[in-house]
Amino acid sequence: MRKRRSSATLERLEAARRRRVDQLERERENEQRVDAALGPFAEAVTAIETVERRRDDRIGALGAQLERKLAELDRQRAAKVAEFERSAEQVRADAEMEIGEWRAVMATSVAEIRAADVGVAETAALLGISAKAVTALSRSAAAVSDIGGRRSGADSTYAEGADAATSGDERAVEAPVDEQVEPSERDSTVDVPAD
Repeated sequence: MRKRRSSATLERLEAARRRRVDQLERERENEQRVDAALGPFAEAVTAIETVERRRDDRIGALGAQLERKLAELDRQRAAKVAEFERSAEQVRADAEMEIGEWRAVMATSVAEIRAADVGVAETAALLGISAKAVTALSRSAAAVSDIGGRRSGADSTYAEGADAATSGDERAVEAPVDEQVEPSERDSTVDVPAD
């Protein structure tokens, strides 16, 4: 009986030893697998960090390049706007000069018509403008022909009357009290309509 127990104990011990050996072998294999995995993992982490730095550097460079290009475009835009403003101002000045010449023609025409004993109301109806505009154009024609030296007054009177004749703004042609047309200048038979 003693031998049988001893033999069974030895078998149990041997089995326990084999299990321990197997366990240690598995642990060594696992350690090797972990060691083998750690290398590529660390390499991947380093590579990702490198790629991220390169990405950020390139994006930063592209952003700086974009800012430089946008600043240059802003300068070009400002220059183009300034060029446009200068050109537009010149076009406006040229147009005003030409319009002024044609307004002088209008004033001369009104003066000629009025000199032919045509009343204010009739002249207005004939030309399709208001009676006040006729009066203003008459004054501006007289002022322009007055070489006596009141050039600045003539210019302002001329511009006032010519603008009113073409724009229809009767308030702009209201003459000061001392410049109102005398009754003798009006058509004695035709009342000037209130426009």
